[in-house]
Amino acid sequence: MPIADVLTGLEIHPLEPGHTAIEAFVLIKSLDGDGDVTWGYRTTNRLNREELLGALTVQVAVLTKELRDEWVDD
Repeated sequence: MPIADVLTGLEIHPLEPGHTAIEAFVLIKSLDGDGDVTWGYRTTNRLNREELLGALTVQVAVLTKELRDEWVDD
C-alpha cells in the first residue's frame, strides 16, 4: 500500500536534495483495538537484512552517543 495510506496524517522528514528513496524501514508506534500502545515495523519490498542490521546498528551507536553527550554529570 502507499505509505500515505498506511500512515495517514503523519509526516516524515524529507530526503536530502538529489536523493531518491529506493527502500525503507519504518518503526511505528500505534494504538491497538483496545487503545493500548504497541510497536511494529514495516518494510518496502524485501529489504536486505544485512543492510538493515548495519543501518540499525549505526543508528543505535549514533543515538547512544547523542544521549551520552546530553548527560551532564555535575
